[in-house]
Amino acid sequence: MADELVSHSETKMHTPRARSIREVVFGVNDGLVSITGIIVGVTASKMSSHQIIIAGLAAVMAAAVSMGLGQYLSTTAQNEYFLAERGREYREVEEIPHEERAEVESIYRAQGFTANEVDILTARVTADPDRWVDFMMKEELGILLNALDNPWYSSLVMGIAVIMGAVPPILPYLLLPNTRSAEIWAILFAIVVAFGLGVLKAKVAKSSWWKSGTQFLLVTAAAVLVGVIGGTLLGRAFG
Repeated sequence: MADELVSHSETKMHTPRARSIREVVFGVNDGLVSITGIIVGVTASKMSSHQIIIAGLAAVMAAAVSMGLGQYLSTTAQNEYFLAERGREYREVEEIPHEERAEVESIYRAQGFTANEVDILTARVTADPDRWVDFMMKEELGILLNALDNPWYSSLVMGIAVIMGAVPPILPYLLLPNTRSAEIWAILFAIVVAFGLGVLKAKVAKSSWWKSGTQFLLVTAAAVLVGVIGGTLLGRAFG
């Protein structure tokens, strides 16, 4: 019963929905960092509030589409690779079964099973080609075919995450008429969200929350610094 509960819990933790935390963290961080840098940069270049909002929204749309499509392409490529490896394993099971059976035996021996247990387990695994291939995919290549992600779902999650990350730095410019005040609030919002995102990542990864939060905070601070310097220089050069 305990083994069933553990198996059920691990299955839930490795479902596509659970793994989408990767896209959420990456997308929100990308939207937050890139848009904060752009917003702060155009503010430093002495643009008007109206121009800053237009530039920010245009950057958000471009980033969301770019990151979403990039996620679609990378997920599709990963799935195609996994399926290609599965096809290769089927061919090897059919064409060189003795070598593949020897690999199964070596895997079980490495796991500490006795010679008699290795013979029994190998006979059971190799009795069914599908089970045999699934075993080789998991134990030899570390690939779980039931873990294939939906490219469109991953793309959608990434795009939405980028937009979510862009909200904190843009929101003050939509609510406050003074660009200087809006810039200060945008930076503060970005700092809080960046640290919180790092804490969320640490919770999922079971790592130090303050270390992870500080790492995300420093990345956002670097984007703000680059934005200020770049915006100021561009403003002086073309202003």
